[in-house]
Amino acid sequence: MMELVTGGSGSGKSAYAESVICGKHRLLCETTENAPLYYIADMVPYGRETEKKIEAHRKMRAGKGFATLEWYVDLPGKISAPDSPELKGSCVLLECVSNLTANEMYEPAGAQNTGGDTPESVIKGVRMLKERCAHLVVVTNDVFRESVTDSEEMTAYKGNLGMINRALAEMADQVTEVVFGVPVCIKSGSDMADGTGKQMKFITGGAYQGKLEYAKKLYPGAEWTDGAGCSLQEILSCGAVDHFHLFVRRWLQEGKTPQELIRAILDKNRDLIIVCDEIGCGLVPTDAFEREYRESVGRICTQLVEYADEVYRVTCGIGGRLR
Repeated sequence: MMELVTGGSGSGKSAYAESVICGKHRLLCETTENAPLYYIADMVPYGRETEKKIEAHRKMRAGKGFATLEWYVDLPGKISAPDSPELKGSCVLLECVSNLTANEMYEPAGAQNTGGDTPESVIKGVRMLKERCAHLVVVTNDVFRESVTDSEEMTAYKGNLGMINRALAEMADQVTEVVFGVPVCIKSGSDMADGTGKQMKFITGGAYQGKLEYAKKLYPGAEWTDGAGCSLQEILSCGAVDHFHLFVRRWLQEGKTPQELIRAILDKNRDLIIVCDEIGCGLVPTDAFEREYRESVGRICTQLVEYADEVYRVTCGIGGRLR
Protein backbone atom coordinates (compact mmCIF):
# COMPACT_ATOMS: atom_id res chain seq x y z
CA MET A 1 0.00 0.00 0.00
CA MET A 2 1.29 3.45 -0.90
CA GLU A 3 0.28 6.82 0.53
CA LEU A 4 1.41 10.14 -0.92
CA VAL A 5 1.54 13.00 1.61
CA THR A 6 1.66 16.61 0.44
CA GLY A 7 1.42 20.03 2.01
CA GLY A 8 3.15 23.36 2.38
CA SER A 9 6.30 24.20 4.29
CA GLY A 10 5.91 23.64 8.04
CA SER A 11 2.45 22.12 7.59
CA GLY A 12 3.11 19.07 9.77
CA LYS A 13 3.28 16.62 6.87
CA SER A 14 6.51 15.02 8.12
CA ALA A 15 5.04 14.26 11.55
CA TYR A 16 1.89 12.88 9.93
CA ALA A 17 3.87 10.72 7.50
CA GLU A 18 5.99 9.30 10.31
CA SER A 19 2.91 8.47 12.38
CA VAL A 20 1.34 6.67 9.42
CA ILE A 21 4.34 4.52 8.54
CA CYS A 22 5.09 3.71 12.19
CA GLY A 23 1.48 2.64 12.66
CA LYS A 24 1.66 0.41 9.57
CA HIS A 25 4.92 -1.05 10.85
CA ARG A 26 3.45 -1.88 14.27
CA LEU A 27 0.55 -3.72 12.65
CA LEU A 28 2.86 -5.55 10.27
CA CYS A 29 5.10 -6.69 13.12
CA GLU A 30 2.14 -8.44 14.71
CA THR A 31 2.10 -10.92 11.83
CA THR A 32 5.59 -10.66 10.29
CA GLU A 33 8.67 -11.19 12.40
CA ASN A 34 11.50 -8.64 12.02
CA ALA A 35 9.78 -6.50 9.37
CA PRO A 36 12.26 -3.74 8.43
CA LEU A 37 11.43 -0.04 8.79
CA TYR A 38 13.42 2.29 6.54
CA TYR A 39 13.70 6.06 6.21
CA ILE A 40 15.04 7.19 2.83
CA ALA A 41 16.70 10.57 3.42
CA ASP A 42 17.45 12.63 0.33
CA MET A 43 18.26 16.12 1.63
CA VAL A 44 21.87 16.87 0.70
CA PRO A 45 23.66 18.59 3.63
CA TYR A 46 25.12 21.64 1.92
CA GLY A 47 25.04 24.31 4.62
CA ARG A 48 24.07 25.17 8.19
CA GLU A 49 20.39 25.63 7.31
CA THR A 50 19.99 22.18 5.75
CA GLU A 51 22.08 20.60 8.49
CA LYS A 52 19.68 22.04 11.09
CA LYS A 53 16.71 20.63 9.16
CA ILE A 54 18.34 17.22 8.91
CA GLU A 55 19.09 17.22 12.63
CA ALA A 56 15.48 18.20 13.43
CA HIS A 57 14.18 15.27 11.36
CA ARG A 58 16.62 12.89 13.06
CA LYS A 59 15.31 13.95 16.45
CA MET A 60 11.71 13.44 15.25
CA ARG A 61 12.32 9.84 14.27
CA ALA A 62 14.73 8.95 17.09
CA GLY A 63 13.76 5.81 18.96
CA LYS A 64 11.11 4.79 16.43
CA GLY A 65 13.10 1.95 14.88
CA PHE A 66 14.07 3.52 11.56
CA ALA A 67 17.13 2.41 9.62
CA THR A 68 18.21 5.43 7.56
CA LEU A 69 19.21 5.14 3.90
CA GLU A 70 20.91 8.26 2.55
CA TRP A 71 19.93 8.03 -1.11
CA TYR A 72 20.26 11.43 -2.75
CA VAL A 73 20.01 10.49 -6.45
CA ASP A 74 19.25 7.50 -8.69
CA LEU A 75 16.65 5.61 -6.65
CA PRO A 76 16.38 2.86 -9.31
CA GLY A 77 20.12 2.25 -9.15
CA LYS A 78 20.22 2.26 -5.35
CA ILE A 79 17.32 -0.18 -5.12
CA SER A 80 18.82 -2.53 -7.73
CA ALA A 81 22.37 -2.47 -6.33
CA PRO A 82 23.76 -5.80 -5.06
CA ASP A 83 24.38 -4.31 -1.61
CA SER A 84 20.91 -2.75 -1.36
CA PRO A 85 19.03 -3.75 1.81
CA GLU A 86 16.16 -6.21 1.53
CA LEU A 87 13.08 -4.10 0.84
CA LYS A 88 10.59 -6.90 0.23
CA GLY A 89 7.93 -6.83 2.91
CA SER A 90 9.36 -3.69 4.53
CA CYS A 91 7.83 -0.38 5.57
CA VAL A 92 9.47 2.65 3.95
CA LEU A 93 9.16 6.41 4.42
CA LEU A 94 10.63 8.47 1.55
CA GLU A 95 11.21 12.13 2.39
CA CYS A 96 10.94 13.99 0.26
CA VAL A 97 10.19 14.05 -3.46
CA SER A 98 10.85 17.79 -3.80
CA ASN A 99 14.46 17.31 -2.62
CA LEU A 100 14.91 14.23 -4.80
CA THR A 101 13.66 16.15 -7.83
CA ALA A 102 16.09 19.00 -7.19
CA ASN A 103 18.96 16.54 -6.70
CA GLU A 104 18.23 14.80 -10.00
CA MET A 105 18.18 18.17 -11.75
CA TYR A 106 21.19 19.89 -10.18
CA GLU A 107 23.54 17.40 -8.48
CA PRO A 108 26.53 16.30 -10.62
CA ALA A 109 25.42 12.65 -10.31
CA GLY A 110 21.77 13.47 -10.95
CA ALA A 111 19.76 12.28 -13.93
CA GLN A 112 19.80 15.62 -15.75
CA ASN A 113 23.62 15.76 -15.67
CA THR A 114 24.21 12.12 -16.59
CA GLY A 115 22.05 11.83 -19.68
CA GLY A 116 18.87 10.75 -17.93
CA ASP A 117 15.43 12.26 -17.34
CA THR A 118 14.47 13.66 -13.94
CA PRO A 119 10.75 12.74 -13.82
CA GLU A 120 11.41 9.32 -15.31
CA SER A 121 14.10 8.52 -12.73
CA VAL A 122 12.05 9.64 -9.73
CA ILE A 123 8.82 7.98 -10.85
CA LYS A 124 10.60 4.73 -11.71
CA GLY A 125 12.32 4.67 -8.33
CA VAL A 126 9.09 5.18 -6.39
CA ARG A 127 7.35 2.55 -8.48
CA MET A 128 10.13 0.08 -7.66
CA LEU A 129 9.73 0.87 -3.97
CA LYS A 130 5.99 0.31 -4.13
CA GLU A 131 6.46 -3.05 -5.85
CA ARG A 132 8.81 -4.22 -3.11
CA CYS A 133 7.46 -2.69 0.10
CA ALA A 134 4.56 -3.86 2.21
CA HIS A 135 3.82 -0.20 2.98
CA LEU A 136 5.28 2.95 1.45
CA VAL A 137 4.68 6.56 2.51
CA VAL A 138 6.07 9.26 0.23
CA VAL A 139 6.28 12.93 1.22
CA THR A 140 6.24 15.74 -1.33
CA ASN A 141 5.89 19.52 -1.19
CA ASP A 142 3.21 21.85 -2.49
CA VAL A 143 5.30 24.66 -4.00
CA PHE A 144 2.72 25.74 -6.55
CA ARG A 145 0.67 28.38 -4.70
CA GLU A 146 2.55 31.65 -4.69
CA SER A 147 2.35 34.97 -6.49
CA VAL A 148 6.08 35.59 -7.01
CA THR A 149 7.12 35.36 -10.66
CA ASP A 150 9.30 32.31 -11.25
CA SER A 151 12.73 32.35 -12.80
CA GLU A 152 13.36 30.13 -15.80
CA GLU A 153 15.13 27.64 -13.54
CA MET A 154 12.26 27.57 -11.04
CA THR A 155 9.73 27.13 -13.84
CA ALA A 156 11.62 24.04 -15.01
CA TYR A 157 11.81 22.68 -11.46
CA LYS A 158 8.11 23.20 -10.77
CA GLY A 159 7.24 21.63 -14.11
CA ASN A 160 9.22 18.50 -13.24
CA LEU A 161 7.89 18.31 -9.68
CA GLY A 162 4.31 18.82 -10.84
CA MET A 163 4.66 16.03 -13.40
CA ILE A 164 6.15 13.72 -10.75
CA ASN A 165 3.49 14.54 -8.15
CA ARG A 166 0.69 13.78 -10.61
CA ALA A 167 2.23 10.43 -11.54
CA LEU A 168 2.76 9.47 -7.90
CA ALA A 169 -0.78 10.50 -6.95
CA GLU A 170 -2.12 8.26 -9.70
CA MET A 171 0.11 5.43 -8.48
CA ALA A 172 -0.79 5.86 -4.79
CA ASP A 173 -3.59 4.04 -3.00
CA GLN A 174 -4.16 7.11 -0.85
CA VAL A 175 -3.25 10.79 -1.15
CA THR A 176 -3.34 13.06 1.90
CA GLU A 177 -2.84 16.81 2.09
CA VAL A 178 -1.76 18.14 5.50
CA VAL A 179 -3.03 21.66 6.22
CA PHE A 180 -1.65 23.24 9.41
CA GLY A 181 -1.37 19.82 11.01
CA VAL A 182 -4.78 18.59 9.84
CA PRO A 183 -4.63 15.62 7.42
CA VAL A 184 -7.21 15.84 4.63
CA CYS A 185 -7.78 12.75 2.50
CA ILE A 186 -8.04 13.76 -1.16
CA LYS A 187 -7.86 10.24 -2.58
CA SER A 188 -8.58 6.87 -0.99
CA GLY A 189 -8.89 3.32 -2.18
CA SER A 190 -12.63 3.76 -2.79
CA ASP A 191 -11.88 6.60 -5.23
CA MET A 192 -9.71 4.47 -7.51
CA ALA A 193 -11.03 3.65 -10.95
CA ASP A 194 -8.44 1.17 -12.16
CA GLY A 195 -10.78 -0.87 -14.31
CA THR A 196 -11.21 -3.72 -11.84
CA GLY A 197 -13.96 -2.14 -9.78
CA LYS A 198 -12.91 -4.42 -6.90
CA GLN A 199 -11.37 -4.05 -3.46
CA MET A 200 -11.79 -6.07 -0.27
CA LYS A 201 -15.08 -5.39 1.56
CA PHE A 202 -15.64 -6.00 5.27
CA ILE A 203 -18.90 -6.17 7.23
CA THR A 204 -18.90 -6.71 10.98
CA GLY A 205 -21.15 -6.35 14.02
CA GLY A 206 -22.51 -8.48 16.83
CA ALA A 207 -24.21 -11.84 16.37
CA TYR A 208 -27.75 -11.87 14.94
CA GLN A 209 -27.61 -8.26 13.76
CA GLY A 210 -28.50 -8.97 10.13
CA LYS A 211 -24.99 -8.66 8.70
CA LEU A 212 -25.47 -11.22 5.93
CA GLU A 213 -28.76 -9.72 4.78
CA TYR A 214 -27.19 -6.27 4.74
CA ALA A 215 -24.15 -7.53 2.80
CA LYS A 216 -26.32 -9.23 0.19
CA LYS A 217 -28.17 -5.98 -0.41
CA LEU A 218 -24.86 -4.19 -0.89
CA TYR A 219 -23.36 -6.86 -3.16
CA PRO A 220 -26.26 -8.70 -4.83
CA GLY A 221 -24.16 -10.58 -7.39
CA ALA A 222 -21.60 -12.07 -5.00
CA GLU A 223 -20.98 -15.83 -4.82
CA TRP A 224 -21.08 -16.81 -1.11
CA THR A 225 -19.51 -19.52 0.99
CA ASP A 226 -19.93 -20.21 4.72
CA GLY A 227 -16.92 -20.09 7.05
CA ALA A 228 -18.63 -22.52 9.39
CA GLY A 229 -17.81 -25.43 7.08
CA CYS A 230 -15.99 -24.32 3.92
CA SER A 231 -12.40 -25.07 2.95
CA LEU A 232 -9.61 -22.55 2.55
CA GLN A 233 -9.71 -23.15 -1.20
CA GLU A 234 -13.36 -22.06 -1.27
CA ILE A 235 -12.47 -18.83 0.53
CA LEU A 236 -9.62 -18.19 -1.89
CA SER A 237 -11.85 -18.69 -4.96
CA CYS A 238 -15.26 -17.36 -3.89
CA GLY A 239 -16.55 -13.81 -3.97
CA ALA A 240 -17.74 -13.58 -0.37
CA VAL A 241 -17.59 -15.49 2.94
CA ASP A 242 -20.05 -15.39 5.84
CA HIS A 243 -19.16 -16.47 9.39
CA PHE A 244 -15.47 -15.73 8.79
CA HIS A 245 -14.83 -15.91 12.55
CA LEU A 246 -15.95 -19.55 12.55
CA PHE A 247 -13.46 -20.37 9.82
CA VAL A 248 -10.73 -18.77 11.96
CA ARG A 249 -11.76 -21.00 14.87
CA ARG A 250 -11.41 -24.15 12.75
CA TRP A 251 -8.12 -22.85 11.33
CA LEU A 252 -6.65 -22.43 14.81
CA GLN A 253 -7.98 -25.80 15.96
CA GLU A 254 -5.97 -27.38 13.13
CA GLY A 255 -2.82 -25.83 14.58
CA LYS A 256 -2.37 -23.21 11.87
CA THR A 257 -1.32 -19.63 12.48
CA PRO A 258 -3.10 -16.31 11.82
CA GLN A 259 -0.15 -15.23 9.67
CA GLU A 260 -0.66 -18.17 7.31
CA LEU A 261 -4.31 -17.28 6.79
CA ILE A 262 -3.62 -13.58 6.24
CA ARG A 263 -0.92 -14.32 3.67
CA ALA A 264 -3.09 -16.80 1.80
CA ILE A 265 -6.00 -14.38 1.45
CA LEU A 266 -3.84 -11.41 0.49
CA ASP A 267 -1.93 -13.50 -2.04
CA LYS A 268 -4.95 -15.16 -3.67
CA ASN A 269 -8.16 -13.20 -3.06
CA ARG A 270 -7.80 -9.52 -2.18
CA ASP A 271 -11.24 -8.83 -3.67
CA LEU A 272 -12.97 -10.94 -1.01
CA ILE A 273 -16.14 -9.75 0.75
CA ILE A 274 -15.92 -10.77 4.42
CA VAL A 275 -18.75 -10.95 6.95
CA CYS A 276 -17.41 -11.56 10.45
CA ASP A 277 -18.88 -11.40 13.94
CA GLU A 278 -17.32 -8.81 16.22
CA ILE A 279 -16.23 -11.01 19.13
CA GLY A 280 -13.57 -8.93 20.87
CA CYS A 281 -15.81 -7.22 23.42
CA GLY A 282 -17.18 -8.61 26.65
CA LEU A 283 -15.40 -10.45 29.47
CA VAL A 284 -12.08 -12.16 28.81
CA PRO A 285 -12.69 -15.94 28.44
CA THR A 286 -11.22 -18.19 31.11
CA ASP A 287 -10.33 -20.90 28.57
CA ALA A 288 -6.88 -20.42 26.97
CA PHE A 289 -8.01 -21.43 23.48
CA GLU A 290 -11.00 -19.10 23.63
CA ARG A 291 -8.68 -16.23 24.57
CA GLU A 292 -6.37 -17.08 21.67
CA TYR A 293 -9.32 -17.40 19.29
CA ARG A 294 -10.84 -14.05 20.29
CA GLU A 295 -7.54 -12.22 19.96
CA SER A 296 -6.64 -13.95 16.67
CA VAL A 297 -9.93 -12.93 15.05
CA GLY A 298 -9.25 -9.34 16.03
CA ARG A 299 -5.67 -9.34 14.75
CA ILE A 300 -6.53 -11.11 11.48
CA CYS A 301 -9.40 -8.75 10.76
CA THR A 302 -7.29 -5.71 11.64
CA GLN A 303 -4.74 -6.77 9.05
CA LEU A 304 -7.31 -7.56 6.36
CA VAL A 305 -9.23 -4.32 6.89
CA GLU A 306 -6.03 -2.51 5.87
CA TYR A 307 -6.80 -3.75 2.34
CA ALA A 308 -10.53 -2.95 2.39
CA ASP A 309 -11.97 0.10 0.68
CA GLU A 310 -15.38 -0.44 2.28
CA VAL A 311 -15.94 -1.31 5.95
CA TYR A 312 -19.39 -1.49 7.56
CA ARG A 313 -20.69 -2.20 11.06
CA VAL A 314 -24.25 -3.49 11.39
CA THR A 315 -26.38 -2.92 14.50
CA CYS A 316 -30.04 -4.00 14.61
CA GLY A 317 -29.99 -4.43 10.84
CA ILE A 318 -28.75 -0.87 10.26
CA GLY A 319 -25.38 -0.56 8.59
CA GLY A 320 -22.98 2.28 9.26
CA ARG A 321 -20.00 2.85 7.02
CA LEU A 322 -16.70 3.09 8.88
CA ARG A 323 -14.63 3.51 5.74
